[in-house]
Amino acid sequence: MRKSLLCLTLLGVSAIVASPSFALDTNSISTIQRPAFNLAEAYPCTVTAYPDNLGIAPQGLFKGVCIDDRVGPPGAAPGLLCLARKGFALDVNCFAVVPVGQFPPCFVQGYQLTKEVPGSFKCPDVYGLPHFDDKGNLIPYRYFQFGSGVRTWWSLNFTQPGTRFILDVVSVCRTTPAVNGVAGTPALHKDRWIWRVVADVNTLRYVIEVMHGGAVSTLEIPCILAEDMYDALVKAQEKLATAIGSTDENRLTGIGNAIFDFEALIVANCLFVEVLNPLVAFPGPDQFGAPNIQPPGNLAQTVFFGGQGSAVAGIIDTIEHPCCCKLLVDLEWISIRQGLVGQSPTLPVF
Repeated sequence: MRKSLLCLTLLGVSAIVASPSFALDTNSISTIQRPAFNLAEAYPCTVTAYPDNLGIAPQGLFKGVCIDDRVGPPGAAPGLLCLARKGFALDVNCFAVVPVGQFPPCFVQGYQLTKEVPGSFKCPDVYGLPHFDDKGNLIPYRYFQFGSGVRTWWSLNFTQPGTRFILDVVSVCRTTPAVNGVAGTPALHKDRWIWRVVADVNTLRYVIEVMHGGAVSTLEIPCILAEDMYDALVKAQEKLATAIGSTDENRLTGIGNAIFDFEALIVANCLFVEVLNPLVAFPGPDQFGAPNIQPPGNLAQTVFFGGQGSAVAGIIDTIEHPCCCKLLVDLEWISIRQGLVGQSPTLPVF
């Protein structure tokens, strides 16, 4: 079993040409920072139907002989960071801008993408333990990509809130316009683009929906596998949303209680395993002379691991699908944003 938890606007580009990227010390170059984009880990969506001639039933709630209006849960999809690419490489020209007061021709000299992950006190084994300097400033985990190694497609549904993606593009432009075909004096600058992953009580609902919709194995079960657990999580989210929207003088106490109960619900009903092995977690009668499985029903059930103990399987948390930890780090972010600070120094939020 896995041990987890310590707690309870583009400007127009003119004649910019990209050259092969390389690692470049850009600290001394003037930086033009663009306004940051806040991205959610999950987004509401509407599921549409296939053309009728394909014979595929539309998604929704099947009611048999009852009135079939196919009303189902809210649609949700993972948040995505999608960067423009040309072929299979980042289209860096889209992110190189001629600064005010400078002129083309311009040429890209180098670029890098940095991913920064803050780390979590709630789930350090998944997101890393936060580190701080002697002044209490966070030192995030940093991951660097260059040139053809820059990834342009990131799925964010398991991304820790507070994570940033920073794209630095160094270009050389001219301080004066070209005269008689002769370019002006070259000048270096760096364009910095930032995408930040955020969370609040509204995005949390759609994170729950995404987790309730994607299968984690051939069992065809989502990581929120129990329907009673799904209902409980939705109610917990609604309780938290009500507390956050309250104007009562004891508002912070109400928020704190809602978060405490939310965390306890998750931890008490989570099956933490490295990998979900259906034969171990949900054994059933043998078939064709070999061990087989018994798919779980709607209610959370207790899973036994021989002499290693047991756990309630309302949510499944694995290395590849750390669903419990994802919910916990969202609550961690929401707590700090609402002014509920536990440890010091604490994680910064934006």
